[in-house]
Amino acid sequence: MVALLLYAALCGSASADVFDDNPAAVSLGAGNVQLFARSADGQILHRQLSAGAWSSWAAVPGLQAESGPAAAVFGTTIYLFARGADGAVWQNILPLGGAWSGWESLGGQATSAPGASTRVGNGTVDLFVRGTDNGLYHRALVPGQGWTPWEALGGNLTSAPTALGYSTSGSIDVFVRDTAGGTASMYYVNGAWNGWYGYGGSIRGAVALASPATDVLQAYARGSDDGLWLHRHAPSNTDWTRIDTTALSSSPAGVSDTTGSVWLFARIGDELFTRNVSAAHTATPSYGGWVSTGRVALPAAPTPPAPLPPPVTLTPSLSYTFKAARRSTRLRTLTVKNIPAGATVKVTCSPGCSTKRWTTTPKRSTLSLKKFTRKALRVNAKLTVTVWKPGAIASVKTLKIRRSRSPQLISRCLPPGAKAPQRCAT
Repeated sequence: MVALLLYAALCGSASADVFDDNPAAVSLGAGNVQLFARSADGQILHRQLSAGAWSSWAAVPGLQAESGPAAAVFGTTIYLFARGADGAVWQNILPLGGAWSGWESLGGQATSAPGASTRVGNGTVDLFVRGTDNGLYHRALVPGQGWTPWEALGGNLTSAPTALGYSTSGSIDVFVRDTAGGTASMYYVNGAWNGWYGYGGSIRGAVALASPATDVLQAYARGSDDGLWLHRHAPSNTDWTRIDTTALSSSPAGVSDTTGSVWLFARIGDELFTRNVSAAHTATPSYGGWVSTGRVALPAAPTPPAPLPPPVTLTPSLSYTFKAARRSTRLRTLTVKNIPAGATVKVTCSPGCSTKRWTTTPKRSTLSLKKFTRKALRVNAKLTVTVWKPGAIASVKTLKIRRSRSPQLISRCLPPGAKAPQRCAT
């Protein structure tokens, strides 16, 4: 009769948001917590606590998630689950030191976020969802056998299910919100499902489960007052107790990374908060305060550096006087003017020049090239003056000797990194 009454309580009517974007967390050992949450654009994001510091959020790409995530760990392999846009449950696997396997559909038609956990001792991963009839559905990944078919476990859920394998008996427990707004659970052990069992309370959304010691199970929930509540489920049951009045914006998630330590996570406003409970398995636990980890969002792209200013174009001038003849021209004066401070002047001349090349860094803005005027330059001889400075557009001026007329002056520019002079920009 008692079991019948409890089942009837599950089949009434109540409202709860089964898509309240709860986070999910698992642990790979003491001080190592793996945290998952859904971002505003539907991506599942992942970050980890290691050596006392949180990594940045990173995307688990490839799925437009329609629910918050669930996660389970077997050994050092993480199994991640979420409801896809098609209503099916999707899976992604991360081995230690490896890469995500990619999202793979496990089928089903879920109307909530999934719940998942691993049984102690045998490595079976259990997966739960609320179905289209609001009942509880289950399938399991059995080592060496693969996934079992979906099976219906009944009930009338008003939240996503939450599961935890905490007992050395190899059992799996699953908790839900019932239609009266309280909690109910069932468990699997020795080949059979047992329940439903009611545990009262007045909660919003899904329950968080954690096992801070062997064969110890604790349930945390967002109460109807939005505060954080605790139910000590095993080894002995206690009533729900409010442990914090801070108004939560989501159901919590919980995980134990080592004996006595429980990490809790919940959204408060637009940010995701965490807190640690020490001595959680004792009668006198110590509750740390809520600490913000920021928004559930990928790190902002770094601000691009300001564009470099355009390089300065050097504008020296080449001044000369001459006397032209049929076969050669005599340069009487040859001077480079308007040389910027720190610039280098390189001069080459061929064929038949009195000096073939010269490079100097003048101390003044004017430089005489009289060493190139000691003898006449034959027709078709070329004298090139390059004025350059690091980071600037160099000036290249070529003086070509012509028959019986003035030399031809050609001006070009040489941008940084360019191999050959080119026409100067106007």
